[in-house]
Amino acid sequence: MRVLVDTNVFLDFLLNRPPFQKDSHDFFEYFLSHRHQIVASPMSFRDIEYLLRKVESDPNERKRSLHAIYSIVYKIIDIRADDVINDLFANHKDFEDGLLMESAERMMLDAIVTNNVSVFSDSPVPVFTPAAITEHLKKNEGH
Repeated sequence: MRVLVDTNVFLDFLLNRPPFQKDSHDFFEYFLSHRHQIVASPMSFRDIEYLLRKVESDPNERKRSLHAIYSIVYKIIDIRADDVINDLFANHKDFEDGLLMESAERMMLDAIVTNNVSVFSDSPVPVFTPAAITEHLKKNEGH
């Protein structure tokens, strides 16, 4: 399974943010141990670095955190001009999340994983919370 992971899930994992830290840790552990593919947007790396600046003054520590994320990501997807144009003409609730939906659809990814499912309500790609996709996959392991 190839899933696009939203920035908030990476941040929950890195920063142990309640109440989502356990779900994000369980998700990453399950996905990596079962060789599923975690895909990220380049915007996630930008946003993570920006937010880490607020809690970590050492640039080397911030870079280590970004490397930790990079080490679990199978692929960083690109955002193309067509994704921007499609998003502009779509009625997505949020432009940045719309770019993720457009990119995930173009890349034929299996799902988007986020803790903000409601923003992705019009996604053509299925959307799950970390806990929901982990539970879904565990139920269907034998099938």
